Amino acid sequence: MSKRTKYLLISAAIVISALVFVTAVLPIIVRNKAASALKEATGREVRISSVSINPFTLTATVRDFAIAEKSGPPLFAFREATASLALASVYKRALILSELALDTPSVSLVRTAPNRFNFSDIIERQPKGGKPEQGKPLLFSLNNIIVKNGSIDFEDRAAGGRKHDVRNLQLTIPFISNIPYLADRYVDPRLAAVVDGAPFSFAGKLKPLSKSQEMSVRIGLKGLNLPQYLAYAPVSPPVALTSGRLTLDLDLAYRVSAEKKPELTLKGGAGLAEVRVDLPDGKPLLRLPSLELKADRLEVLAGSFEFGSIALNGIELFVDRDSKGRWMYQRILAGREKPKDPKESKEAKGEKGNEKSAFAAKSFVSSNGTVHFRDAVPKGGFSSTVSNLEIALQNFDTRPGRSSGYDLSLMADGNASLKSRGGFAVNPVSLNASLQIAGVRLGRVWPYLQQYLTAPVQGTVGLSAAILYAEPDGLRVQKGDLSIDGLSARYGSNDGFDLATLQVKDASFQQNSNRLEVGEIKLSRGNLSLSREADGSLSPLSLLAKQPEAKPATPHKIRKETAGKSRAFSYLVKRFQLDGFKLAFVDKTYEEPPRFTLRNTSLTLSNLQGPKFAPMPMNFVSSYGKGAALKARGTLTPAPFRYQGMLSVARLPIRDFEPYFPDSFNFFVIGGNADLSLNLDVASRNGKTTGRFKGSAGVRDFHSIDSVADQDLLKWESLQFDEFQGELEPFSLSIRQVALNDVYSRIIIRKDGSLNLQDLIKEETPQQAAERPATATKPPAVATAAPPAVAVADGASSTPAAAPPRRQVSVGSVTIQNGTLSFTDNHLPQTFNSTFYNLGGRVSGLSSEESKFADVDLRGNLENHSPMQITGRLNPLRDDLFVDLKVSFRDIELSPVTPYSGTYLGYEIDKGKLFLDLKYLIEKKQLSSENRIFIDQFTFGNKVESKEATNLPVRLAIALLKDRKGEIHLDLPVTGRTDDPQFSIWRLVGQVLKNLLVKAATSPFALLSSLTGGGQDFSMVQFEPGSSSLSQGESQKLEKLAKVLADRPGVKMEVKGFVDKAKDPEGYRQELLERKLQHEKYLYLAKEQKSAEGESGAAVKLSEEEYTRLLKAVYKKEKFPKPRNALGLVKELPANEMRKLIIANTVVAETDLQSLARERAAAVFNYLVSRGGLPAERLFQGSEDIYRPPAQENAPRSRVEFSAIAR
Repeated sequence: MSKRTKYLLISAAIVISALVFVTAVLPIIVRNKAASALKEATGREVRISSVSINPFTLTATVRDFAIAEKSGPPLFAFREATASLALASVYKRALILSELALDTPSVSLVRTAPNRFNFSDIIERQPKGGKPEQGKPLLFSLNNIIVKNGSIDFEDRAAGGRKHDVRNLQLTIPFISNIPYLADRYVDPRLAAVVDGAPFSFAGKLKPLSKSQEMSVRIGLKGLNLPQYLAYAPVSPPVALTSGRLTLDLDLAYRVSAEKKPELTLKGGAGLAEVRVDLPDGKPLLRLPSLELKADRLEVLAGSFEFGSIALNGIELFVDRDSKGRWMYQRILAGREKPKDPKESKEAKGEKGNEKSAFAAKSFVSSNGTVHFRDAVPKGGFSSTVSNLEIALQNFDTRPGRSSGYDLSLMADGNASLKSRGGFAVNPVSLNASLQIAGVRLGRVWPYLQQYLTAPVQGTVGLSAAILYAEPDGLRVQKGDLSIDGLSARYGSNDGFDLATLQVKDASFQQNSNRLEVGEIKLSRGNLSLSREADGSLSPLSLLAKQPEAKPATPHKIRKETAGKSRAFSYLVKRFQLDGFKLAFVDKTYEEPPRFTLRNTSLTLSNLQGPKFAPMPMNFVSSYGKGAALKARGTLTPAPFRYQGMLSVARLPIRDFEPYFPDSFNFFVIGGNADLSLNLDVASRNGKTTGRFKGSAGVRDFHSIDSVADQDLLKWESLQFDEFQGELEPFSLSIRQVALNDVYSRIIIRKDGSLNLQDLIKEETPQQAAERPATATKPPAVATAAPPAVAVADGASSTPAAAPPRRQVSVGSVTIQNGTLSFTDNHLPQTFNSTFYNLGGRVSGLSSEESKFADVDLRGNLENHSPMQITGRLNPLRDDLFVDLKVSFRDIELSPVTPYSGTYLGYEIDKGKLFLDLKYLIEKKQLSSENRIFIDQFTFGNKVESKEATNLPVRLAIALLKDRKGEIHLDLPVTGRTDDPQFSIWRLVGQVLKNLLVKAATSPFALLSSLTGGGQDFSMVQFEPGSSSLSQGESQKLEKLAKVLADRPGVKMEVKGFVDKAKDPEGYRQELLERKLQHEKYLYLAKEQKSAEGESGAAVKLSEEEYTRLLKAVYKKEKFPKPRNALGLVKELPANEMRKLIIANTVVAETDLQSLARERAAAVFNYLVSRGGLPAERLFQGSEDIYRPPAQENAPRSRVEFSAIAR
């Protein structure tokens, strides 16, 4: 055997031995060593069924490999693994595998606790070596990597035993290499699997080990069940994702290098289906049946997102707020927000500010969406459902200068709808959109209004507008239209507001100028009822709920820039219109509430603007009650107030406003319609109302009754003021004509003696009088009845205050036609009635000017018989009243006034007529009047028993006043001052008449003296002491008295004599001496036969020559003791001594004085009969205490008094 052969055989034996070793022995060694090493490394049993090595192909195969677990499936297992080593590994000095295949691998993973898995102990068993030495990396190239039929099972016991699985895992990787020339080649890996039942695919190109890492892959995922993976989120989600499937079809490109920033780009599609998100309490939050995204280019790291389309279908969102005011997202995130580090916040803001992100979508569509809204904050809660929510965006882009279009529509609660369409931009922000809202029911928002209102407001709202926004103009609204149909609200006890239609048309708003303009506001067919409640408040105010007192606002600074640019809000309403309104008002402050109703009311205002008001053309028309009409047309300025235009009222029933008459009015208005037609120009300036007016007014069919007796008081057919005009400040008024037609007035004296007129104004109660400031009053003036004039106390003069501007008033004429005045006195036992008819006349030229006086001519007839006429001049309008009137009243029958004479005088009136001629002058507050009264043939009838009859001798008074023709003529001048608080013409005249009666009773002869104008006292005749002879003066008085009595045949007279107990005895002694002297002479003459036939001693005249002789004769006959001489003879005494002794010894007895009184009465009686010519039967001598003093102080006691007696 040759050496060569030997070497060949040896080599062959070595090769064969090596092959046998490699193929038969080495696999066993590798299997055992590997199993032991893995068991040592893992602490688990390792099973390797077989290991085979093919030395020819440099291929090694491991079959049925498994790393067992103590319980459960193997941690890792595969059916077969194959690796083929390439020969290039030798000369390229690198690990190069031409093939690496894994068949049916399986992995079983278990997470037993957070960050703890079933393989965690394996990691912990590994030795912790030092830091690896730096050196050249091992070059390798792994080619044809294939994994087939792989599976992964994952059990998450830390998450409650959740399980996941990956099935049918297929992986192919052409190569992975860090060999420089291969590292820059793209690798095209392929991965496919079913992840938890969701098919997953991965394919693409990448350079995993290149210096500039690049990859471009396509990822596919279909129907991945997302809820299974929420447990692995870094932070537990605040909501529960109960269902949802994810589908991906994305192209992902990633590139990173040292020269450029990392780039991550996504393209393709993604989708979500059957998404259900619930709140932690199990309530639904979100339902999303379908979401599809198509990405054109998403540059994630650069912040640029471009979508081709985004489509949502059937999204359903549940929004709610709890009773504490927390929204669902606030409750969800409560406690999750961590306090931020200020530094981190600043850095984040800085980084964010540097980023230039962009978002764009060619199409965004959300269709068939629904939003469920629940709010527990308002009382009773609120809920609403938005359905058919459709949102479409076209070419949405956040990059500068890009604009987008959109369409939006929805339905709310099945009735309300919203539609909007337009365009907008994000950078800069701008909007150009149209908005339409319809069918919004106001009653649905009642839960939110109940804190402001006490009752729901009903109505259906519609709105349309064009909305624009752009900088710097800000927000603008154009072509705004608002309509509310069926607007209604209830308030008060039974009040409310109903409006068929409210329309706002052509509204616009500009934020930059802060101005609102409205083309028209129209309210149609409204019905408003309101009341003034018992407490004085208006019922519509009860619709407003009481609000808690607001806390004082915290002062805050206002930026100067903002304050400087902001403008005050202004508005303009070009036309405001009310049409077809009914307004009802009830005033419950009265026991019987008055009610007022306006119908067919329309109001039009133009040019309504603010805050600075401008003149507004206005037109108002309404009807009231059964036939009243109200109109106003003109120009109105609210502030400062001014109105220029006309005002018209027709047939307005006055009675409806009677509750607003002053409380002091004590009469009822049961009829009357007011008419008014005015042209006005009035304004309010500096707290004063100024302006002018012009027009006419009237009251028709007026009728009022006495509220005490319910009897007619005053009524007329027509009271008309024609063509008046004037100014308010200073006040002036001019009336062309005032006409009163068919007026009727009634004056009644009731059974209790009260006058119906005196109750027309109620007197103040004590409480009202106490509340009223006290005013000093002058004592009432007393009228004096004594002619020639009645003096009335002058009013106290006072310094006048500064006179206000004189008011200019003028009335062209006042006419009265067909007037009637009825008088009834029920106070008398027998009712008295009388009526004035045909009252009428004219007053012309009334004026407040001092120098102008109105002419008066008024006429009438008492009981259609006795004419009355008032003529003259007057000026009641000037500051100082002027009256110069004459009143003529003729042929008044007095017998009808028998009820009065019987009641108050005690006698009936058989006949008589009254004639009055009165003249009154009032000038400078001084009254001067003449009251000429003529009563013809006045005759009392039978006596009437009456408790109220006067005790005064009325028959005597009549007898004193009536002359022989049966006439009574009285002239009663009366004076006084009109500024006297107690001034009353009729009170003064009445006082004069009363004084006449009193004087007739107490001083009838003084009355006769005043009637004759002599000024003498006819009540007595005085005598010298002790004398019964009439003096010449007293004789003349008796002659005048006789003439007066002769002219008053109805008067009889009683004559009574009186003596002065102190003076008459001495006078009587001297009178007796004179009589004795006259008797001596008479005897002497008789002896000498020188006396006249029939001459008495009283008629004898004594001369001084014969006085001493006659005195001696008388002295001689006296029986009293006389002085004697020594011889016992009567001494001769001087005449004066004899006179003294005679008088001193003359005794005057009581009988003498009584005789003196009778003599005096007889002297007067005889004189009146003999010299005065009075029939003796009209004179009577009476007697009483002759010493009674006279009634008048300082009157003589030696007298004869007269007493008048009516026949």
